[in-house]
Amino acid sequence: MKEFLRTNTVTYNLMSFTGFKSILIFSLLIESPKSYRDLQEIFYKHKYLKEKISVDTLRIYLNSLREIGCDIKRITENNVTKYYISEHPFRLKITEKQVKSIVKVYKAISKSIDINDLMAIQKFFNKISQSITNTDLKEKLNSISPFNNIKPEIFEELKFHAENNNEITIYYNSLNSGEKDITILVDKFSISNGKLYICGFNSEYNNYSNFLVSRIQKIVSVNLAKKKLEIPDIVAGYEYKKDTNIKPDLLKNEKIISEDDNKYIIEITSKNKFEIIQRIMSHTNKCKLLYPENIKEEIIMNLKKMKEGYIDIQ
Repeated sequence: MKEFLRTNTVTYNLMSFTGFKSILIFSLLIESPKSYRDLQEIFYKHKYLKEKISVDTLRIYLNSLREIGCDIKRITENNVTKYYISEHPFRLKITEKQVKSIVKVYKAISKSIDINDLMAIQKFFNKISQSITNTDLKEKLNSISPFNNIKPEIFEELKFHAENNNEITIYYNSLNSGEKDITILVDKFSISNGKLYICGFNSEYNNYSNFLVSRIQKIVSVNLAKKKLEIPDIVAGYEYKKDTNIKPDLLKNEKIISEDDNKYIIEITSKNKFEIIQRIMSHTNKCKLLYPENIKEEIIMNLKKMKEGYIDIQ
């Protein structure tokens, strides 16, 4: 330890080579089938080992791995025998019950977590997913992510523009009007109902809007002339019915302004009218919008459309 603190480098004297060789062989045989000759060559060229190792010694290491529970199988390719680990006691095992708990926690934190932290969690989930053999559980774990069905290269580019508040033109597959170019002055990402949106000022409709990232086909162009995003806040108040003594789960931009035995009066502040409408409608019949009037009218119109849709289906 003193040597490491002094030099800040790993040297021959600082390593337990018996343990290191065992871990190295373990990782190599999980990665892909290897022959004794393959292993000898890797040992000889290794940065720290740089040694010739006999076949008999390699057999001892393989037998040691078997003793701790590794299932080592062999295959023959072009008359060469190779070994690989098919099962081992260190494999991550996650039950269906545990996955449900993970999904529940993930959905809760994804509402308010920073997008960079969410990305870090997603990378962690990707690693976990690789170790799950149950395909149904793997699918559940993958499908909860707001990044599901989003092209990584598009997300990375949008992230850059959001951080720099750039005006961009996107080729967007709108559910109502089909594929078209839309120009937005990008502000931030948001997550609603488990889906990732990019938010910004839409010059076509002269308002602040949300766009599903999964529906963005490509970024067509970037306006190099800097524009300032100046959108006034919208303040909406709503009544939330009390079911228990537990307070409602508020967003960062919400606050309780009053309460009585039956209800809370909550204010939500946002530049984004769409965000407010989604929040109100997500509360279903527990909630009644009090103000402003224009948003109340839009929610009523949306509810009427939904009702007409259900009547048509029947």
